[in-house]
Amino acid sequence: MKISECSELYLSYIADKSENTIKNYKSDLKQFIEIVGDKDVENVTKADIAKFRMVLQSKRKKSSTIARKLACINSFYEYLIDLELVSASPITKSHRPKISQKIPSSLSNEEVQKILNAAETLQEKTILIIMLTTGLRSSEILGIERKNILIERDEKTYSLNFILENGIHPEDIAYIRVKGKGDKEREVPIIGRPLEVFIEYLKTHNFEKVFPISYHMLRRKIIKIGKKCAIDLHPHKLRHTAATMALQSGAELRVIQELLGHASPLTTARYAKVGQKQLLKATKALSENINF
Repeated sequence: MKISECSELYLSYIADKSENTIKNYKSDLKQFIEIVGDKDVENVTKADIAKFRMVLQSKRKKSSTIARKLACINSFYEYLIDLELVSASPITKSHRPKISQKIPSSLSNEEVQKILNAAETLQEKTILIIMLTTGLRSSEILGIERKNILIERDEKTYSLNFILENGIHPEDIAYIRVKGKGDKEREVPIIGRPLEVFIEYLKTHNFEKVFPISYHMLRRKIIKIGKKCAIDLHPHKLRHTAATMALQSGAELRVIQELLGHASPLTTARYAKVGQKQLLKATKALSENINF
């Protein structure tokens, strides 16, 4: 079978992945075909993979981007192996570029206040506050649906509609169920002033998908806010800022990993499951660090 034919099968297979993941994989496979040709999948060689990498490098693609594209092709071939259409993947460790482990930059407290003040709309302000106090990924915040938001009060659980109709109490805690990488679900708490802003936004925006915008629009909004403040800003910088602030507030690394949905298998094996009280403590610390 041709690569293009198998690509259609593979894209159907991963149809339950996030919209952004499917879009990237579709683009990566299309680019792979353009570079190596639409040959039979069993005829793709290690030389083809080397060519694919070299062309990407000639276009000055980042090592992390090349590594991601190669990971897509490798995942594609693992699927073909399961279908017994090929016997092995043509990708080897030698094809994968070394990725420099840069320490991501984060915002200072002063810069956090600047970008919050620069937000023009309630939607922009709400997105910034949630990302800064929960560390949610772009795909996670864009995937939030009203049905996945529950409010806890006095150890009782209420629907979002109940709170919107009857008002919020200072001790209320909202739990948002989000789907992260690998389709792993987790519940992220929001409390205090960030929750008040979130509820205020939900009262004026009655959409099932809480933030009905595309990833590219989200990124443009955040970059634009950064430019107003002369700050190099992008969505992941907000996520890293949340992690940095939580660490500076005294939260344990394993609690931060649980909050961000980024715990490694080694950490999972080494430590007991992080309790909700610890997550709430970290979220509260983040909320108190931001004045708005």
